[in-house]
Parts: sequence; structure tokens; C-alpha cells
Amino acid sequence: MHIGVKSEMGASVGVGGLVIGMSMLVVFSMAYQAISLQIDSGVDRIENADEPAPSFAIDDAVMFTGAVVDVTVASGGAGYSSGGTIEASSGTGGFSATYTIDGSGAIISVVITSHGNYSSPPALVVNNGGTPTSNASLNAVLGNVLYANLTNTGSTTINHDDVWVFLDGQNATQFSSVYNPPLTNLWFSGETLFLDWFDTGLPGNERMAVSVGSTTVAHGLW
Repeated sequence: MHIGVKSEMGASVGVGGLVIGMSMLVVFSMAYQAISLQIDSGVDRIENADEPAPSFAIDDAVMFTGAVVDVTVASGGAGYSSGGTIEASSGTGGFSATYTIDGSGAIISVVITSHGNYSSPPALVVNNGGTPTSNASLNAVLGNVLYANLTNTGSTTINHDDVWVFLDGQNATQFSSVYNPPLTNLWFSGETLFLDWFDTGLPGNERMAVSVGSTTVAHGLW
């Protein structure tokens, strides 16, 4: 009887030790994870501290609220030759465009090369387009066009996706959705980008703001 009691007590002590050991392993694992997270967070803070904040400037900005943003071809006419231009026959807004023709000499598409600025839609004519047998009917559609020059004045390369544009403090628009880069979507230090944002479709024609992270720069539209 005395020997049996000792065996049961020994088994209990063994199980208790195993439970304590497993608990210690769980605690150690949790402590290791917490320390690892703190180390990773500290490394991130150090890396972020080493990278300077972006710095940039809006060199100039202007909004034309009567710009020609589209030309609809009501009738393409016939007998036109290629190489001519489409211009406004009224007003001094500065609109111009090129066109393409089909086999019959009818105008089928228009590419705007200068939007101009008008108080009302100007009448459009084709210049140096040969001798048409039937005149085309072209209609100007007015809208907003924003022109701006932006310079990266800092030492940090900025991704276009990280740049946001605001008009009168509203309607945040991702820069990459309104700017077509010629080569890359990176804005390098010292580089000046020319923004030609036509038919913005947004209210606001007083002030333009550009934001990258915590840095925001604004410029009046005039």
C-alpha cells in the first residue's frame, strides 16, 4: 500500500512538470513574437527616418473654362485631302486640330492640338484640305482644361500613383489617371512635368493643390 501511493504521487509530479514546461514554451513563443515585431517596427522607423519627405513645387497653373475639349463630326463631307487643319472661323481663342479621312475624302476623326479658350462654341472650318465636293459639319464642345508645370524640388523619387490632385480642395484625383508619362511613372528629382488635364469634369476653378503623403502644395488658377 505504501509503495502504490508513491507511484501515484510520482505520476502527478511528472504531469505537473510537463504542463509547466509547455506553458513556459507558450510564454517564450509569445515573448519572441513580440520582440520580433518590435525589432521590425524599429527597423521600419529607422528606414523611414532616413528617407526625406517629398518636396515639390507648382511652377504655374491656369484653368481655361471655355476650352474646346471635343469635336463632333456631324457630317464628314467628301473630297478632302489629308494634311489640312481644322481651326475656328470666329473668335481668337487659339483652337486648332488635325483630322483623318476615309477613301472618299470624308473626315472621320479629329485630334485636337490646341484647345484654345472661348466664351461660346466657335464655328469650325477646314483649312488647306483640298477642294471638297461636300463640306464637313463639325461642332466644338467646350469644357475645362487645366495646364500646370510641376517640379520635383526634393531628392526623393516620387511614384505618380502617390500623387493626388485637388481642385478647390475637393475631388481627390490620382495624378496617374490624368497624366500620361512619356517613359516612366516615376517623378525624378529636378524633373518638371507638364500637366494638360482636359475635360476635368469636376467643379472648381480657383485653386489647385497637389499632395504626396503629408506634403501639400497649392497654387491659384489664373
